[in-house]
Amino acid sequence: MTRLSALSARGVKVRVLTNSLASTDVTAVHAGYQQYRRALLEAGVELHELKPTAAPDAQASAGGAKRALSGSSRASLHAKVMIFDRRTLFVGSMNLDPRSVFTNTEIGVVVVHDKLAASMVEKLDGLLPDAGFRLELKPAAGPDSAPEIEWVTTEDGQTVRYTASR
Repeated sequence: MTRLSALSARGVKVRVLTNSLASTDVTAVHAGYQQYRRALLEAGVELHELKPTAAPDAQASAGGAKRALSGSSRASLHAKVMIFDRRTLFVGSMNLDPRSVFTNTEIGVVVVHDKLAASMVEKLDGLLPDAGFRLELKPAAGPDSAPEIEWVTTEDGQTVRYTASR
């Protein structure tokens, strides 16, 4: 979180897509992430959470073949994809922590390829509005309240906002 916030403070666009509570199969992992949402949003990090309906709806054509964000019948993300400066791409199942490096049998690949990385950013830009919720901070209702997190999406061509209190 510290590194993402520092990048955002330097003016770097930091965008994260992760599972929503409704799309995850590991609620304990989501519980760990959700405690950082507000701070990340306040730091200027752009957060998106995958809709549980994304798998059938958020498919992009790649070389004539259909590829979904998820390989299961229920939308969920496991792969980690990071794109740096539209130039370098990391793809893998490996978490970026010591357990994954030394204990788990997961991998990741780094590819330096301008056109591929830029193409992935463009595809993500096209998929996000339908595949995910964009998280925003709703201004505080009064001087004694904190901003609320809203999940913003498009449904039937209309912008819809959800809050945790609904």
